[in-house]
Amino acid sequence: MQTKKRIAQLAVLSLIGTMSLAACGSNNNEGASSSPASSISAGASASASTPASGSASAPASAADISGKVTYAQWGTNVETEQTKELLKGFSEKYPNVEVEVVSKDWGTYWTALTAQAAAKDLPDVYKISYAYVDKYAKIGAMKDLTDLIASTGFDTNNFEPGVLAAHQVDGKQVSLPRDANTIVLYYNKGLFDDPKTNPAGAAYPAGELTWDQALDIAKKMTLDRNGKTAADADFDAKNIVQWGLTVDAAGSADSVLEPQIESNGGKLVNDDKSLGLESPEAKQVLEFYRDLITKHHVTPTFSQSQSLAKEPFLTMTTGKVAMSFAGSWSASEFIKANIKFDTVLPPKFKETKTVVQVAGNAMSPYSKNEQAAWALLSWLGGPDGQIALAQQGQSIPANKAAAETYLAKDEGYNKQTFIDAQKYAISAPFFDGKEKLLWEIIPQKLAPALSGKGELDGVVKEIGSLYGK
Repeated sequence: MQTKKRIAQLAVLSLIGTMSLAACGSNNNEGASSSPASSISAGASASASTPASGSASAPASAADISGKVTYAQWGTNVETEQTKELLKGFSEKYPNVEVEVVSKDWGTYWTALTAQAAAKDLPDVYKISYAYVDKYAKIGAMKDLTDLIASTGFDTNNFEPGVLAAHQVDGKQVSLPRDANTIVLYYNKGLFDDPKTNPAGAAYPAGELTWDQALDIAKKMTLDRNGKTAADADFDAKNIVQWGLTVDAAGSADSVLEPQIESNGGKLVNDDKSLGLESPEAKQVLEFYRDLITKHHVTPTFSQSQSLAKEPFLTMTTGKVAMSFAGSWSASEFIKANIKFDTVLPPKFKETKTVVQVAGNAMSPYSKNEQAAWALLSWLGGPDGQIALAQQGQSIPANKAAAETYLAKDEGYNKQTFIDAQKYAISAPFFDGKEKLLWEIIPQKLAPALSGKGELDGVVKEIGSLYGK
């Protein structure tokens, strides 16, 4: 068993370095949240930090580094508490450094960060999405770490080149990788195991599912109030009490829709940056996802999904959804909700496709306690912080030194799926305008159409007009 695990680990680490990594979205994105997660004031920033003597460019012992720094992130309440727990390890090594954690939901986080960058009042260290590295580096919000890395001997060889490059701009290392998360298909084993919630005896999803197989399972796991399944002729679609599957294709355009279109041989965005949604391959995917809702009734509409959980990736926490797309980070939420679950690779149209989302940590160029800020940033990206992250289990660490720790911890579900998913990562680089397409235009315009309101061709044309490329 250990030999197989080690072989899988080495194979994955090699693959990470050779593939282009997809950026995070508003879901999964790396654990996007629906509400502010910390009681700490959002106004706290680097300007409130205590200056330390000396410079971070000169190596100093942990005991000599002191003062207060802020660490900002997006995330749920659970993720915020996990970060605070994680940082206990940092406090043990740097007992004279106080870290204040500031947490916001995904949308609010970036609005605040942009305003703080304009005011030159950024958090000392903050979490950064790969999708925004280029943007924030170009507005001067990220300190060039190249000299700090060299002068302090921080070992970047523990990152695969592709992972490290995701946090570089113009050859400069402007942030350090934190994790390399994936999006997979979760299923509620409790619902499958109970004859009352699985009267048709549907088997667990397994292997590399096709969408036809996934749909068959979803029909058997979708129930009306009379206990009939969506596969039954007398199924009451107006009174569904349990859904077989949650697929938020519009709201999760980067983490679900884009790889699924590529699974069918198409592109959401073409290589020349033009919109690819009008291709036959893309239209087939859109029509299939609309049919899941309007024809087969196995997937909740957008409004139904919102009533279950504001975050679509977390609808399974309600105990009313049998299967759902969700991120590797979502496992902690399912554990908290006492859901007995497991994971498989996302269903495929023609080929299995998924994404890898590389989050990182950046440092303010305006920090008044650069030495303590670098201590925190380098700890988070170094072996100690990454091993601590791996031990928590909610994120796949980016540092190779922590990979074995992550795989070794048994948490009652198949974590290997997250690693295996990296083999099928699409190449989907971000550029100016793509984030608006994925996170604003498509969610706003496509969600109603997939729920049966409006005609798909017209909506696709409108998306193309708003995208303007």
